[in-house]
Amino acid sequence: MKLIVFGASGGTGRLVVSGALDRGHRVTAVARRLDGLPAHPGLTLHSADVLGEGRPLQAAALGHDAAISAIGSTARNPGGIYSRGGQAVVTALEDAGVPRLIVVSSGGVRPRDPGLPWWFRLAIPVFLRELYRDMGVMEDIVRSSGLDWTLVRAGYLTDGPATGTFRAEDGRNPSGGSRLSRADLAGFLLDQLDGSSWSRRTPTLTY
Repeated sequence: MKLIVFGASGGTGRLVVSGALDRGHRVTAVARRLDGLPAHPGLTLHSADVLGEGRPLQAAALGHDAAISAIGSTARNPGGIYSRGGQAVVTALEDAGVPRLIVVSSGGVRPRDPGLPWWFRLAIPVFLRELYRDMGVMEDIVRSSGLDWTLVRAGYLTDGPATGTFRAEDGRNPSGGSRLSRADLAGFLLDQLDGSSWSRRTPTLTY
């Protein structure tokens, strides 16, 4: 499969790229800065900003079978990286004829989800309101697209190893779950390339 990865230089994006190469996929990595990505004969590097002009994204997407978007921000106010960046990715894929999109989101998008730990439900409106509002807009953009999408809501991401022991529920946080390793998230994202069980659904992953 020929896969394009947006946000390829981030913590999750790098694991997606390396995991996809290990599985034998041909990968195009897209990010503003591409340092730190491995040299590999199956990897093409494409420097582009999802908040910039859309034409370079469309050109990068041409000829691919699927896309994974791991774009994100650690800032409380993400400056539209999710909403504007998500729209740019969706538009580029639709214009390039790429049918499949798998997107990283977060369980914090539903701050009143009873499955979230109580302290997280309290923290979201105080500290993280803008972050998750922007992420929610991105989710709406993806759902309204003509793509075959999956929105993967992850718990708080850690740098731990892959365990395969996470829980996944559709559209709601597994009860009391709050954490997930990037390695387990990356593996789940790549697994979605080989099946349709989570097509047009919103799996939420935590331990």
